[in-house]
Amino acid sequence: MRIRRFANVAPVHLMLLRSASWLVPGSQRREWSAEWRAELWYVLQRSSTQLSTEPQDKEDAIAFCLGAFKDAFWLRRNNPLPKAHMFFQLDSARQCGIFLAALTAGSLMIALLLPGPRNAILRSPYRDGNHLVLISPDGYLQANSPTIPLEQYEEWKHRTQSIFTDFAFYRPTRSKTQTTGHQTPTLSLALASDNLFDLLNIPISSLELNEARTEHRPALLLSQTAWHRYFGGDAQIIGRVLEIAGQRATVVAIVSDDSWRLPNHIDAWLLEDESRLAALPPNSLGYILGHVTKAASAHETSGQFHMLAPAKGGYDGFDCVSLAKRIRQPFSVFLFALMLACLALPATTPLPLGDYPTTSKSSFSRTRRRRWIFLSIKAALILPLVYCGSLDLAYLNPTMNPVSSEYIQLLASFSGLLFSFRWALRDQRRRCPVCLRVLTNPARVGQPSRNFLGWNGTELICGKGHGLLHVPEISTSWFSTQRWLYLDPSWHSLFHESYLPTSTTF
Repeated sequence: MRIRRFANVAPVHLMLLRSASWLVPGSQRREWSAEWRAELWYVLQRSSTQLSTEPQDKEDAIAFCLGAFKDAFWLRRNNPLPKAHMFFQLDSARQCGIFLAALTAGSLMIALLLPGPRNAILRSPYRDGNHLVLISPDGYLQANSPTIPLEQYEEWKHRTQSIFTDFAFYRPTRSKTQTTGHQTPTLSLALASDNLFDLLNIPISSLELNEARTEHRPALLLSQTAWHRYFGGDAQIIGRVLEIAGQRATVVAIVSDDSWRLPNHIDAWLLEDESRLAALPPNSLGYILGHVTKAASAHETSGQFHMLAPAKGGYDGFDCVSLAKRIRQPFSVFLFALMLACLALPATTPLPLGDYPTTSKSSFSRTRRRRWIFLSIKAALILPLVYCGSLDLAYLNPTMNPVSSEYIQLLASFSGLLFSFRWALRDQRRRCPVCLRVLTNPARVGQPSRNFLGWNGTELICGKGHGLLHVPEISTSWFSTQRWLYLDPSWHSLFHESYLPTSTTF
């Protein structure tokens, strides 16, 4: 078909039709475009011969072109795709399972590539994490800033202890240093006691570190990210002396990013002996780590306990939380969100999957078992998908406040689980109980005004002729849930899935 060009064709008309044509399946796009451009010619020809001056007459062509989008949407939705392109329709149970498995694998891969989510998923780097506790005053259990003064650490360090075998202290700060490119970036620095990594049981084998301890000199450790970002991954950085925090320190080692799971993002650690650490102001706030004796930890199986320490005029209370429990916190948040989602699910969507009458005893038990296995597989894939996805959102920025990350994970987990479970139930209700394919060809049956005299609702059909699904428009005492009607095998010859338009519920 050839369309004759004429002068009053505006570019906007052709642009609208061309945009709508991209919604049409590729095999029908050329014929569809030719038909609509031919009709557009008649619309414009009629408008050019009219003598009416009403604005509505001038807008007829635009309204006609906008109607092309409706036709394109309908054609896209009701087009029977060939089998080679039906993978993305999620009609069959296998396609749906593969799609969910691919999403779960992609979410897990992203979580393992990002440093924040990876630390939340991987095992604890502290082999003795159950006996290592982070100490904080009463009311500061989830403190995001230092809460204990240095003088408290020195007092505990030199006092005979029956609960703890050793203590370590670190104070987050920021300091500038000279890099390879003669730049002076500001690093997130931790002024720490020289036994910090020994207490964490993180092995650091370095001759420079042993020499610095022997000579009572400050030792500087760089995180792997800071080493690449600020020093260009220079392999000769070990042994170099840098000016940082007002003193000269020797770079002794590079620490893996996965080794640090404590509060505050740290780029470098400045290890100092007791004499240099005591030079700081006594009220300098920091974090205190303690190693609990096995006898004391045997009585605390929850990973958290409260202690009282002597102070002037009485006792001060402190909360002690094991590092193993702190690292398990993201999974605990997810379990709490899962419990909330399970409680909220019955209030947001109906739980019954429908009424499926019994046919033969063997076939009924087989089809019912297949339905429950498929629903269980969807639920089993939804759990890791939402868990990894919530970690990706919550810990995307490693420097974010830990409490903010927990709230983001809680909200993302609850929303993801609730809507995913709702989709799983809705998808299950719209599938054939025999072949587990999505039902097609919805048709209105009955009249709303005769709802109590006859059945009124929507009827869907299985593309392979296994049966019909009746979904009531309004729940009544005699028809409250959807019902499945099995068809005799003699009906199968009348059905062929290539002639039935498919639809997706994902």
